[in-house]
Amino acid sequence: MIRFLSVIFLALATLNAFTQDNEIVDLTSHFMVFSDPHYYDPSLGTEGEAFKKYLDGDRKLLKESKELLAEAIGIVQATDAEFILIPGDLTKDGTKTSHENFASMIQSIEDSGKPVFVIPGNHDISNGESNAYQGDKVIPVENVDPNDFEKIYWDYGYGDAIYRDSNSLSYVIEPVNGLWVFALDASLYRENEPGHHPETDGEFHRETIKWIEGIADKGREKNKLMFAFMHHGIIEHYQKQDRFFGEYVVNKYKRVSRRFADAGINVVFTGHYHSQDVTIKKWRDGDFVVDVETGSLVTYPCPLREVRLKNNELHISSMFIENIPSMPEGFVDFSREYVHSGIAGIAEKVMISMWLRKEDARKLSGQIGDAFIEHYEGDEPSVDRYLDLSGVGLFGKLMILTKRRLIKELYSDLHPADNEVIIDLETGNAR
Repeated sequence: MIRFLSVIFLALATLNAFTQDNEIVDLTSHFMVFSDPHYYDPSLGTEGEAFKKYLDGDRKLLKESKELLAEAIGIVQATDAEFILIPGDLTKDGTKTSHENFASMIQSIEDSGKPVFVIPGNHDISNGESNAYQGDKVIPVENVDPNDFEKIYWDYGYGDAIYRDSNSLSYVIEPVNGLWVFALDASLYRENEPGHHPETDGEFHRETIKWIEGIADKGREKNKLMFAFMHHGIIEHYQKQDRFFGEYVVNKYKRVSRRFADAGINVVFTGHYHSQDVTIKKWRDGDFVVDVETGSLVTYPCPLREVRLKNNELHISSMFIENIPSMPEGFVDFSREYVHSGIAGIAEKVMISMWLRKEDARKLSGQIGDAFIEHYEGDEPSVDRYLDLSGVGLFGKLMILTKRRLIKELYSDLHPADNEVIIDLETGNAR
């Protein structure tokens, strides 16, 4: 009898995260998220006119990507996190050497006892712009297909999967007892063409949605808490985002997010937009979805997320890379100005190409850069005047009308807070 009772008590201790009505009581976990590292193999070229021209149109800290990844790895290793999630865009443009080097670097996280789980982003597979840069020449180099991606990252999710989707590179893992994490692939790399920019949009295949819902049913039957991580946003992170930058939220996001909520997948960790932002969508019946978007390692403010699960709450905090070996001082100011000037420069060129006066384009483009920087940082400040048109000519005022709503919404931070927030997993309330 004593032996029988001890077995019963041991079983109860193993399952004490759950009550009989499936309410999660004391499942605990601690994990980290960093996204969009866009690792670029420096042997592909970091000098010369061709590389400079690329950076002029895409202001990522690519030359610094290896150092930034190394700093992120150091931060992660210094924590007691149990596992790490990386929601896509692991490489700049999917070159095979970049993938192989990236996988080699994150192995050091695994070696420290912290499993790493990855999913592809829109830049990672069958990318038509997998290039090297030598002087003024752009030279196509080998990229990876879906099978290559799975092989390279076998030790970072695919080899540990308890379920796999046959229509995508999606999988499910159980990193800690009682928690299922859905690694979801909505990238459209099958539509990419050689020599062309990769497809930025994301969309789930109909069969993948059915697969997600089927596995989620099993999870509920087994009393599992379920999260997901994926590259594309699952809901808008500011009003009218789908209108201005629809390629950064998954296609049919309203329907998809509702189906996730119905399936019991209420928290999704995303990337893609390079912004620190948390948004919650609630429905009248009490269902909800939380989209925790993490900014890019190669875009100011170079963030990571730390997530603690306890007492049926998700405690989310943010960390930021403040220096790198090649720039032990001033890196924060440098990275902020680098991204700001890049966005402003791109906006200025576009407006000048549309026959706007150079002085007007310069004044407006700087303000556009300001808005994006504030959104990238998260917890956008409330401003009385988000766009100053004083001194701008009539043509400039008319032109900016088409983007004025975007600038306003970038400053209008949706509930809740972005960098430090606690989510109640039962109600979706935040504080």
